[in-house]
Formats: sequence, C-alpha cells, structure tokens
Amino acid sequence: MRFRTVLASILILAMFTMLPDGLAKKKSKKKKKKKQNITKIIPKKEFTEALLKLADDERVPRASSTLVEKGRGEDYYSVEKMLDDNPETFWAEGAKGWGKNEWVAFHVPDGTTHVEITSGAGKEQFENFNRPRELFVDYYLVRLKRDKEEDKYKPKFKWLGRTLFKFKDKPETLRNKVGIKLPELVLAQRTMYIGVIIIRKVYKGQFDDTSIATLRTSAIWGEE
Repeated sequence: MRFRTVLASILILAMFTMLPDGLAKKKSKKKKKKKQNITKIIPKKEFTEALLKLADDERVPRASSTLVEKGRGEDYYSVEKMLDDNPETFWAEGAKGWGKNEWVAFHVPDGTTHVEITSGAGKEQFENFNRPRELFVDYYLVRLKRDKEEDKYKPKFKWLGRTLFKFKDKPETLRNKVGIKLPELVLAQRTMYIGVIIIRKVYKGQFDDTSIATLRTSAIWGEE
C-alpha cells in the first residue's frame, strides 16, 4: 500500500514537471507562425505593394519615396539611376526631413553572395546632398502564390536577417557579404529573395535629401 502511494506521488510530480515543457512547445509554435509576413522597420502595407511590383518586373527596384524638383522630370532622381552604371547619377529620397527609414526594395538573384553600394550623389554633387553614414540591408524570402479569381500574386514573406553598411564621408563603394544563409528556393512555386536598403544615419549636405549612386549584386565565391 505504501509502495502504491509513493508511485502515485512520483507519477503526479512527473506530470506537473512535463506540463510546462508541453506548453512551451505550443507557445514556440505560435511564435514561429507570427514571424511570417512581419516586416522590420518598414511598413508592411508599402512593402507588400513593392513586392507585387517586383513580381511583375524584378529588374526595377522600388523606393519608398523619390525627390522631384521643379523644372526636372519625375525620373531625374529615380531609383533606376542606381542601376545605370553611371556613378554621377543617383537616387535621392524625397521624404520630409533627412530620410530616416526611407528604403529601396530590390530583387536579389539566386546565388548572390555580395551586395555593393556607392554612397552619395557622385563626386560632382557629393556635398550638396545628404550621404548615408549607416544603412541596413534586410533580406526576405518571398513566396508568390497567384490568386486565380483576382489573377494576381498574394505574397507571403519571411525576414531572414540583416547586413550593416558603414560609410566614410566620401564617395566610396562598399561591397559586403550577404552574411546570412539564403534558404533554397522552392521550385514548385514562385519564390524570390528581396533585399531592402534602409537609411539609418547620414552625413548632412546642403540639401536635406539623402542619395545613393549605385547598387549591385554579385556572386563572388571564396572571398571573406
């Protein structure tokens, strides 16, 4: 009788000991689900709109804002200037203030190992515009499923990680490793990697608009 009482006490104690672990597992599963479709710093709605545009044409980056000056065309400082291989043309953000958290979303080709960014507005106008002092480059895995009824993509995405770019106050080009492991793309559905440049700190110029001259992605193996 005494033995049965002791055995029952051990079983009850074991059940209470295991219970928190079970609850912890359930909570962790819920947390994992919450990480889907969550953006870092940038607004989710605007990011989703940018993803849909990149799904239609991944060659053209999408910017949160662009400077438009009187007497010049709307595309004079467009985000496409970052891709034209001309170091004297540039994208300039057009938000109020110096551009904190303004961003550019761009396609990251499969196999990319490095991202290269040139700070500022080229050598001729370098001191006229704000120049990035620190940038974040965030990486997302995006899954694109087409809605048959609406005939458009409905993106689902997951934040993968971040690389920090720190610039000196001169028209320099920095090439940084992606720095995170990009998971394999799923062949059964359309998936893609998206990078997001986010302005965090700047060097002040004559005009309160921050500029970036070039953006490139590359695959360079064996380089630290």
